[in-house]
Amino acid sequence: MTSTVLVRAKDTARRPVLRRGLAAGIEVVPGTAGDHPAAQLFLSSVFPESSSVDFQSQLDDPSYEPSDRLLIKHRQNVAAHLRLIGREMRFGAATLPVSCVTDNGTLPEFRGRGYASALLEAAECKMYQDGAVLGLLRTSEPAFYRRRGWIVCGRHSYSTIGCHQMLAEWQPQETQPTGMPGPARPPALHIRYLRRVELAAIIRLHQTHVRQAYGAYVRNDACWRWLLNRRGFDRIYVAIEGAPEIELDGTFSAIVGYAAARNARLVELVLASRRPDTVQRLLTRFCSDAIEQDLRQVRVDLPPDHPVHAALLASGGTYCRQELDRGQAFMVKVLDPARLVRGLHAEFLARLGADKQFMHRELGFVVGDGQWILDITPHGSRLEAGRVRRTFVRCSGAQFWQMLLGHLDVRQAVQDGLMSVSNRLALESACTLLPPLPLWFPPLDDLPAT
Repeated sequence: MTSTVLVRAKDTARRPVLRRGLAAGIEVVPGTAGDHPAAQLFLSSVFPESSSVDFQSQLDDPSYEPSDRLLIKHRQNVAAHLRLIGREMRFGAATLPVSCVTDNGTLPEFRGRGYASALLEAAECKMYQDGAVLGLLRTSEPAFYRRRGWIVCGRHSYSTIGCHQMLAEWQPQETQPTGMPGPARPPALHIRYLRRVELAAIIRLHQTHVRQAYGAYVRNDACWRWLLNRRGFDRIYVAIEGAPEIELDGTFSAIVGYAAARNARLVELVLASRRPDTVQRLLTRFCSDAIEQDLRQVRVDLPPDHPVHAALLASGGTYCRQELDRGQAFMVKVLDPARLVRGLHAEFLARLGADKQFMHRELGFVVGDGQWILDITPHGSRLEAGRVRRTFVRCSGAQFWQMLLGHLDVRQAVQDGLMSVSNRLALESACTLLPPLPLWFPPLDDLPAT
């Protein structure tokens, strides 16, 4: 039996069809508030880990619109479903509008009819119309998305270590005063749970932290309040200089770090630059609490360039930095190449800032049968089709976007014979303009509600 969407809004008008799929009769339409019960029933059937609490938290997201759900319905029941989440992502000196694809699924009895492909195609159109330059997703079926133009971009990055092992190596040692004069010691640190009135402090710390991050999402006050209410974490620790009492002036300037944890997993860690010793106190408190919960090993999720990984590895832990972890991969699709390159202009200028002679820089790319020129001036950056000159890089389409987003190490790829350059100047220019970056998507924003 053919599945079509004939649900009426206000009993008189049909909703707009976003996309007709490859198979006859498939229509993708945006959801409405009236679809929420059917969507919740669908999610609980297709995704066993989905809960009513998590579904309600989706509706409470300050950026949520019912039309962010794309549906294919059979009579009044949802046969296939996909949800979009609009966000802003920090990319070094640039901020990019992106859209995340999630909850893409089809009921078993309707699989094999092209529903998932039709939903994805409609989602890509909607993301583009909404102004996103990148689509993002995490999937256990990378082959499905790769055939539809998505590329692997971003790596899992976390360390694991035994709780007792970490405490043995990291437990702070109190030094006894010697009575001899010396440099003034910094104020003592106290670790305790976050109190809601102190939210402004962790917002401030996070805003400072993401200014040069690659892959972190921008969070406004409303987003932070939603995250706290959503409870994708079990607890948030704060590190406080001096007395642990709440500051009466409301500035909470004594809070110099925070850590969010879920069970045996540390999902976010942010520190003030003036107190690097905060990390030791936060991690040992996290480990001590894990032991009290009868947990033997902890996992610490942090960007690939974070020094904690090296420290935990030196203490006997293990480090994971790979594209595929437990079958899961991060993937992206460039929705608007011209806007993406324009949006990266501030980041390109930052990379070329050390070049005192910089007035204009261009680099050619031979991508399959096409030729492109990345043109950067002090006033703007653009990507245009055109005949390349003597200095160019030859690569595949996937490699080009991976280079642009910092996922691919150009020098290593050339050494491995995966791509080629026309001359040494092309190699050095590509390495300067498109260096490998610590691209990493923090997990806190996407953990299901508890």
